[in-house]
Amino acid sequence: MAAKLYRTNDVAASIRKAHEAFTHVTCCRSYASLRPPFFRSERLDVAPIYSYASWVPESAAQLERWRAGGGVLISRDSMPDAAGETDVMVLAECPFSMARITRAAGVTREHVVIPVPIWRIHDEAIDARTPPVETLREIWKVCRGKRMTDQDLADATGIPRSRLQYMRARLRPREEWEMRPRLAPDAAALLPAWNWLIGDGAGCTTERKAVRLAGHRAAVRELARRGHIALTKHQVYDATEPVWQRLEGKRFQALADLAAVRAVVESLPDHISS
Repeated sequence: MAAKLYRTNDVAASIRKAHEAFTHVTCCRSYASLRPPFFRSERLDVAPIYSYASWVPESAAQLERWRAGGGVLISRDSMPDAAGETDVMVLAECPFSMARITRAAGVTREHVVIPVPIWRIHDEAIDARTPPVETLREIWKVCRGKRMTDQDLADATGIPRSRLQYMRARLRPREEWEMRPRLAPDAAALLPAWNWLIGDGAGCTTERKAVRLAGHRAAVRELARRGHIALTKHQVYDATEPVWQRLEGKRFQALADLAAVRAVVESLPDHISS
């Protein structure tokens, strides 16, 4: 039997209700909007609560305990089916496409509960992540073939950096990290990354991918956070003009996906009162 779909205006209340009626409840806590409605598990007042993220090996034990004994599982993966089958799945944020709802229903035996968003905020996310081609053309005029920081590009275009960093991603720049040493760390765990980047003492500039492949990405970020290095991130834009028609098609598809989700969510019965 296919899972039934519901909408809710209170994620925590829906989780509590599901926990009262079923043994295995999953809350998919991942966000795609620019101003997400952050869900706090301390509001639940239920037990037991487990936490799982596929990129945290230690959390696999929590997943197994939940599978064995039930309770509420907070899944931090972006895909709703990452933790496997469940009785009820409550999404912390309304998805932007029906594909995510379908994936949630595919691993849910009873109910999938979708929060009703502020649709204007979802619209803003679409405009930032898949902006109009006219906007992308204006950005392209400034950054074509150049190496710039996000702040440089924001200053040149007048677009707030917080939104620009999503928009310029559509132009697919390469990211370079410029790392300049300040003060050697005392922490032994940070020394391999420090020795790797100082080279002849002047630091280095390389692609973010190279930092990751060297196994130092987390350590470099920590060196920057503690003030041991100055880290500047540059975006390197190709001189080849994008295929504007393709970018326009992606925007139209994103708008159509969100319209389909909205039509479904607004037609669903309320979970709390059902």
